[in-house]
Amino acid sequence: MNTSAPPRPLFLILLATAVLALGVTLFRELAADPSAYRIALALEKRGLYKLARPVYLHAARHGDGRAQVNLGALYQDGRGGRTDYQAALHWYGQAARQELPLANYNLGVMHLEGQGTPASHKRAAEFFLRAALKGDLISAYNLGQTLLEGQGDQPRDTEGGLRWLRFAADRGDLLAMFALGQRFEEDKHVPAAPAEAIRWYGLAASRGYPDAQVALVRMRLKQQGSQFDLSDSLGLLDQARRSPGQAQAAQNVLASLCATYPEADCRANGRFPARPDTPLRVAWRPPTRDAYAGPTGALEPAEP
Repeated sequence: MNTSAPPRPLFLILLATAVLALGVTLFRELAADPSAYRIALALEKRGLYKLARPVYLHAARHGDGRAQVNLGALYQDGRGGRTDYQAALHWYGQAARQELPLANYNLGVMHLEGQGTPASHKRAAEFFLRAALKGDLISAYNLGQTLLEGQGDQPRDTEGGLRWLRFAADRGDLLAMFALGQRFEEDKHVPAAPAEAIRWYGLAASRGYPDAQVALVRMRLKQQGSQFDLSDSLGLLDQARRSPGQAQAAQNVLASLCATYPEADCRANGRFPARPDTPLRVAWRPPTRDAYAGPTGALEPAEP
């Protein structure tokens, strides 16, 4: 990386403007690393995108891969100026040559969505693969989904898709765990395997992923078993309904649970039931209400 060239007067003026914009906190924040990249990052964190762009540009031109990625993101999203997909592709490409996983991931997204370049799922998969081989889990997840779907110019590769989803899931990626649960539940491109769906949903649910918490209870309701863990299921739904995106889904599954298991005492005060203090397992019964249906009027969202 070439950083020996002296800064130009225009850039010195820009730095002075940045210092004034950031105030005295700049010195504490940049004490360990007073580079152009760190200054630009401080500006970006404060929403000063117009100032951040040229400072990133200075660092990017001197080969700073981190600055190249962040500058590309500003161009891609149109923050601090006009959207410029060609500039974004250029700077991501420069950073990708330094094997930065985020650069390859962003290039994959742009090719997947056809931003500044013809849409190509095949090219997107190639960029995701480069990042995934460096251990980037979101790229491994995207690669797995892209291969499983097999859209556009990318042929379906079920074995490869599952392999990369498992790669990400085994390393703790919640999206990949949930995606595996969905695949094995829905019988889409992958043979249905309810036990596998429950296992992957369970792993993600135990780590607090709301979508998986709802899906796990729904699977427990419809998948025949010797027992139904009522206390744990109520606890999972109680956690999930606190997430705005899953509040209604949790309520719908709760309605099915309540209709099937009166032991839950769901209708007390017409609110979400309290989780039992002691573990409560009951004999499994066929659900008497569709978990996808809306809740009855007697089941109202609980207060947070």
